[in-house]
Amino acid sequence: MTAPATPATGTMPRAGAAKPCPRCHAPLDGGPVLFHCAPCRRAVYAADLDSEFHATLGKAA
Repeated sequence: MTAPATPATGTMPRAGAAKPCPRCHAPLDGGPVLFHCAPCRRAVYAADLDSEFHATLGKAA
């Protein structure tokens, strides 16, 4: 079963944390190709964001 769409925007809620703005580090909205930062009033393309998974080094379980 999927989560219901939010009535205000009609979009599905996201799982996980929103990507931060590279300039002011506020959470971005929009996507998946073009994101918007409300405090900076700028558009950020997904290709310009760091989306790599950084594994932590440690002992194997």
